Amino acid sequence: MTTERVETAEALTKRIRRLLRLDQHDDQSELSSEVLPLLHSLGSVALIGGAIRDVALGGKRCFASDLDFVVYDTDRNAFAQRMQSCGSVSNKFGGYAMTRFNCKVDLWHIEDTWAKTAGHVDVVRPHDLLRCTFFDWDSAIYELGTGKLTMAPGYLGRLRLNVMDVCLEPNPNHTGALVRALRRAAQWNASFGARLSMFAARTVHETPWSELVSLDARAFARPVLRYLDRDDLLRRLGDGDESGVTKPVPGYSSQVPLPLEPV
Repeated sequence: MTTERVETAEALTKRIRRLLRLDQHDDQSELSSEVLPLLHSLGSVALIGGAIRDVALGGKRCFASDLDFVVYDTDRNAFAQRMQSCGSVSNKFGGYAMTRFNCKVDLWHIEDTWAKTAGHVDVVRPHDLLRCTFFDWDSAIYELGTGKLTMAPGYLGRLRLNVMDVCLEPNPNHTGALVRALRRAAQWNASFGARLSMFAARTVHETPWSELVSLDARAFARPVLRYLDRDDLLRRLGDGDESGVTKPVPGYSSQVPLPLEPV
């Protein structure tokens, strides 16, 4: 599937607004009539991570992530009480899944960001979240109240080059991160930067391949790892260019189409 990677911040902002239906007047969708009003009632809100990445890579038609939002400029305890009163389900990473909606919405209070609570990043304002993502392709935030899009330096350039790398390596779910990385390598024909190549090779060595294949099959409707060869993958991960960039899954041709489902 051919994707149309975004070229400018202005174009990406338009894609995000289109995804969130902010460009629709009198829209009666669940997102416009229920989700966004609830979010705005909680405090200041920013969209982060995978949703922005997906629309940057190929527009709304490539969106396949949860909608992940961070709430800030509001009391943490009051936020937690609202989440409980809304019947939201807490997750093991400090956030909440909004089960009342058909679309998949996850919320975090900025003080409960995993990288902050684990002591890796000092998170105070939304732009601090750019240093909290595992993948550098996820290092972008869109503030709903102001319409401000903030990206890590070189973000759009890395997407255009189709080279994905690690931003913050400490992660509560290394095997899940590896599975997502390999799926993107296969389905987006993505290359890995030096840090992601080393992380992937190390994690593949440390984890039984059958465990990774099983995780992929359980988490996704259309598995990918069962079609990959472990030994060939490791060889390619160790065969980088002068910058350490590798092509771990070239020419992937299974019957697994985009979009990617989120882990």
